[in-house]
Amino acid sequence: MKASRITGLPPKSATIVAPPIVIKHCVGIDVSKDHLEVCFSQMDIQQTVQIKATRKFANRLGGWKSVDAWVKRLSKTNIPLWLVMEATGVYYEGAAYYLASQQYQVAVVLPNKSKSFIQSLNLKTKTDAMEARALAQMGLERKMKAWRGFSKTMLTLKRLCRERETIQEHMVAASNQLHAHKYEHNAEKKTLQRAQQHIKFLQKQIQDIDRQIEQTLVQDPDLKAKIDKVCTLKGVSTLTAVTIISETNGFELIENKAQLVSYAGYDVVERQSGSSIKGKTRISKKGNAHIRRALHYPALSAARYDPNLHALYQRVVERNPKAKMVALVAVQRKLLVLIYTLFKNNMEYDPNYAKNKTPIPN
Repeated sequence: MKASRITGLPPKSATIVAPPIVIKHCVGIDVSKDHLEVCFSQMDIQQTVQIKATRKFANRLGGWKSVDAWVKRLSKTNIPLWLVMEATGVYYEGAAYYLASQQYQVAVVLPNKSKSFIQSLNLKTKTDAMEARALAQMGLERKMKAWRGFSKTMLTLKRLCRERETIQEHMVAASNQLHAHKYEHNAEKKTLQRAQQHIKFLQKQIQDIDRQIEQTLVQDPDLKAKIDKVCTLKGVSTLTAVTIISETNGFELIENKAQLVSYAGYDVVERQSGSSIKGKTRISKKGNAHIRRALHYPALSAARYDPNLHALYQRVVERNPKAKMVALVAVQRKLLVLIYTLFKNNMEYDPNYAKNKTPIPN
């Protein structure tokens, strides 16, 4: 006979485990031309990262407003919140400016920085959704620096320099076409006239842009004074200095020289494994190509006329006489670091700085 259940005793109270306290929210945003892949994650007091929601939005004003409403619905006012995105060309700018205007803490990280973090997670899959999750996790685990957008002056200079670069490329192409037409059999005179008129038109546009750059600098005396000091470097013109400084937003996101070198694509990569694979070292070129283009001709001049950079050029050539371009790239890289140093410290170039530096006493 089965034993009957004892009644009359109070039931055991169920143990209720309170969820860990959430201490931080972060929204990772992977940006493409048309879409924003967004991930809302949170971290609790036990340092556990949890994905709360993911969603895709259009990369335009309506989509940015939807992101704003979606984030406000998921977040709590008493918990710190960061929005983290990668500096992807120009496509991130609209979303970053809009969300910053809505009083969010926005962090824009350099591609090499986010790439290093993603590699540390040992993720095998690479999708937009995965990168958004990784950016959210990065914002939770790392200390973020608040992004400050380009000032009106810096944004104008950046766009003018890029416009000038494009027109200069068109003018080179038009000059090559004119040269070819001149050597054709029975060259068409009207064709030659149109080509010459086109080149004059492009030259006038470049002159107009140069004047506008000068006028823009005059309106910001502090920036102009710092750029004038940078131009004390041999081979560095106002256009070169303005291009590099505007492309980096006055080196706003740059924390050290190594990061700057990587951002411009001058970091050295090597492919080597055991004794069978020994590839040549080269620069990655995975960076801002506008900076590298701007430094090509200044490096030629500096390698010839600046004693220190000439010595650097000669040292590299002596190690490898057949690789003069490698030596020129070394000069470009050194010029970039010097421009960064002069601009940050607001000082003129002193070629004898290293010799005059007071040695540290023993």
